[in-house]
Amino acid sequence: MRYNTNWSEAKAVVTCPYCGSTDTEPFSLFGQQLLTMQYYCNACRTPFERIKDDDVLDDYAARKEEQA
Repeated sequence: MRYNTNWSEAKAVVTCPYCGSTDTEPFSLFGQQLLTMQYYCNACRTPFERIKDDDVLDDYAARKEEQA
């Protein structure tokens, strides 16, 4: 199941901490803390959180501009 198919071109490769797969995608810009972002692993179907960095926010802003 792909939640955000328009986010599949993410620059940063995020590895799932549970199965090690790189078939992951952003799920939500905010996790339980403001400094984390939620991802979804398409291989093991597990959501997980990762600490945000500047690249994540830049990629999100670029995708929003493309949609407009």
